[in-house]
Amino acid sequence: MEEHENSESLKTEPEFDRGVLLHQLAEREKALEYYNGILAEEPENGDAWYNKALTLHGLSRFYEAMDAYDTAVKFNPKDSDAYYNKGVIQSELGLYSDAVESYSKAIEADSGNIDAVFNKATALLQLKAYDEAVKVYDTIFENDKNNVSAAYNKALALVQLERYDEALASFDIVIQIDPMNKEAWYDKAHLLLRTGKTEDAKEAFSMTIKLIPDLPDSWFRIGGIFAVVGQKKESVKYLRKAINANPEAREWAKEDLDYESMRNDADFQNLLESGDAEIKAALKDTEQV
Repeated sequence: MEEHENSESLKTEPEFDRGVLLHQLAEREKALEYYNGILAEEPENGDAWYNKALTLHGLSRFYEAMDAYDTAVKFNPKDSDAYYNKGVIQSELGLYSDAVESYSKAIEADSGNIDAVFNKATALLQLKAYDEAVKVYDTIFENDKNNVSAAYNKALALVQLERYDEALASFDIVIQIDPMNKEAWYDKAHLLLRTGKTEDAKEAFSMTIKLIPDLPDSWFRIGGIFAVVGQKKESVKYLRKAINANPEAREWAKEDLDYESMRNDADFQNLLESGDAEIKAALKDTEQV
């Protein structure tokens, strides 16, 4: 699930130029001092409160930042960015119900704030309010037919609702927009397998493998895919490469669901019990064949 980050746009009135420059230079303590100086003289300056909040946000002083955003909207009730950025902090802190409320206020202030709409849906997913999330993603997609993230996250929500045919259709939309989207191919393949469409699942897994680069951090996942489709020798081959690159892959394989069918396989068990020197030797033998 993807989430959009906070808005980095400061309110750039001429008198705030110095503060904006300090913020952009990551001189946030100095920027904070500057905005405090402005607010000492103009305590009802909503833009200064917003910029102070954004600066506090950048300093990871989250609760102070939320208080400053609240003050900002007292003086600028239509400041969609302030509501939105408060929601981002709440999402970061795991306060998803509060985040939904903040994103809703941001949308009310500016219906064109697409980031707020998207993040509201993501927060709803975290709350397992899947039906509501699907409705929000539909709203996004109505206005942007090429929004891959909305289509993909909608598919994930539909899987949770066990509306599998609709989920497959959403994965297909993602793939239609972005044919090289390996995550969509991978998740679609698993869903096809779950719904008994084995041959279609194998084709989707095959496409996933083509899209995953032949790199150390990919070998573990490729091995898992081969395990799922029953190609045990290929699974062991790639898992061996993954363990050689990162010994922690041994422990991952014990828990990863893609390797579940391999749990009782002798070659799989031997691989997990092999020492690093044995794995390196086996890899050399494989390369020489």
